[in-house]
Amino acid sequence: MRTPIRRPPHPSLLAALGLALLLVAGCRHAPAGKPAASQSQQAQTNANQAMVQRTLLYPSEEDMLLTEFQVMLPDLGSDQQNMQAMIQRYLDGPAGDGQVLPFPDNCTVRSLFILGENQVVVDLGGPVKTGGGSATELARVYGIIDTLNQNFPQITAVKILVDGQETETLLGHVDLSHSLPPEPGMLESYAPPSSPDQPPAPSDSSSGATSDAHP
Repeated sequence: MRTPIRRPPHPSLLAALGLALLLVAGCRHAPAGKPAASQSQQAQTNANQAMVQRTLLYPSEEDMLLTEFQVMLPDLGSDQQNMQAMIQRYLDGPAGDGQVLPFPDNCTVRSLFILGENQVVVDLGGPVKTGGGSATELARVYGIIDTLNQNFPQITAVKILVDGQETETLLGHVDLSHSLPPEPGMLESYAPPSSPDQPPAPSDSSSGATSDAHP
């Protein structure tokens, strides 16, 4: 028995199928029953939206300590929304001159919510647990935590989840099994407080008084 030959679809049928796929793909970007906003309408919305300056703390390419980078972001009306948008901007980049982006591409904030008055839970998604060593992991963890505290000082503890689940660590060095406070020692601008036992350095005026007493 001869095997029947499968003939290719007629060109007109292929064209119709291609058009149908394009229409379906286009509909996925707009909610059902609501027309998609035009570019001019979207631009007008952005122009009318209040903007606020945020300070993102990215690691320096020299020593991986966190340095400031100022950006303008829309004010979305609530702390929860503003925090989530800010951390998503942190993950997306770009960082400033002389800074590096600690996260790989395609990392996301799946959700963010506030517990009580001073704790935030950040649920990350994407390849947040890939690449880098201990310095990269410190920059990832405290880049998020210290950035939140820098812009919302009432936040003093941050719990990091990955894909909706608790995780012990991102890259094997920082314990994420519990909430973490900000770490000022990760800031390049951090100056540790002087020891109370350390005598104060003599001032110029006191040295001048000594020279006056002994002409």
